[in-house]
Amino acid sequence: MSVYFKPYEGNRPYLFISYSHRDSEAVLKTITLLHNRKLRLWYDEGIPAGSDWPKNIEEHMQSCSMVLFFVSEAALDSPNCLSEIEAALALKKPVLLLPLSDTTPNAKWNELLPQCTRLSSGSDASARTETVLSCKRVTRAYYRRPLENLRFDRLMLVFALLLLVAAATGLYALITGRLDRYLLPPSTPVPTARPTPSAMPVPTETSEPTATPYVPGMETVTFPDVKQETAVRSALGVPDGDITLSDLGGVTELHFCGTMVLNDLSDVAFTEGAYAVNGAKPLTGPVKDLSVIGRMPYLGRLSLIMQPVQSLAALDRLMLLNELSLAGCESVDLSTLPVLPSLNTLHLEHSNVRDLSALNTQPSLETVTVSIDMLPLTFADDAAFDVVLVP
Repeated sequence: MSVYFKPYEGNRPYLFISYSHRDSEAVLKTITLLHNRKLRLWYDEGIPAGSDWPKNIEEHMQSCSMVLFFVSEAALDSPNCLSEIEAALALKKPVLLLPLSDTTPNAKWNELLPQCTRLSSGSDASARTETVLSCKRVTRAYYRRPLENLRFDRLMLVFALLLLVAAATGLYALITGRLDRYLLPPSTPVPTARPTPSAMPVPTETSEPTATPYVPGMETVTFPDVKQETAVRSALGVPDGDITLSDLGGVTELHFCGTMVLNDLSDVAFTEGAYAVNGAKPLTGPVKDLSVIGRMPYLGRLSLIMQPVQSLAALDRLMLLNELSLAGCESVDLSTLPVLPSLNTLHLEHSNVRDLSALNTQPSLETVTVSIDMLPLTFADDAAFDVVLVP
């Protein structure tokens, strides 16, 4: 390897490159093309001489957003590659496998590789580059933005804008004959015309106070059912009084099972014979209308377990929703789920869903949990998310 590019250093999403140094020539050709296509990449040529090598590798593994592993016989024989992929999976980092050659994994690798996303192999660096760029998991978040790390260029841009404003001001003053205001010394007063009596302002009667202007977001929320109102008041700590649309910004998570609101969903389990959550049976009074829930801009987790929800279209404003549970729903239609840019995990256990192809539009979806009673399932071969099967 004779030519290197500077690895990415910063806080934005980037790909950690894992490879064997015996494959350096083929790897460098590929990642150089990826770097030229504006992807943020880090590889071990970014480690300063004399620094703690293992610690530096560990720090960049923890801060990366995804790992690109160049698979070859040399890489599978490398203890460093093995430790890097084990660490990535332990940290729940997505791992993309890009084959350089045909390989025969040993027992240890046979446990790790199925947990990764395998890309098609390419005949040369250009083909491998296009394979990586076409992967749905490599989103625009991994691309460099103009001038994002060039502080000097930003200062020059600000300076140029100030010069442009000054030039425009001078040109305007010259055209309108007001240049003397800028050229006369500060001690020289600028002659001004004295107002004539007819131009003097005439006192007017004080007008009546105007009504308080309308402020968006101050409308009082009308809840579709008592259970939703109870849940929102509990989340906000507002036992009584009006709740406005702006107040809904304080709700970050809601959990429903029937009409029962759960405080903690970490140990959810469905018992035999009847659905139950944390040992408590669901109550009556279903949550069906999602119009109020869909207006909570900072909602990050939402559970609608065993609810008669059919359409999910009302959730289209939940830009920060990260985890959604529809377990036990018998009438939900996934085709009505809007594109949610932050949705990472979806729970569908014991639901009526059999076709997962509608989820291909979710850009950040990584995990979909289903149960055995839902088999067989239909989903696209190129689906970017992982399907986890539970009892």
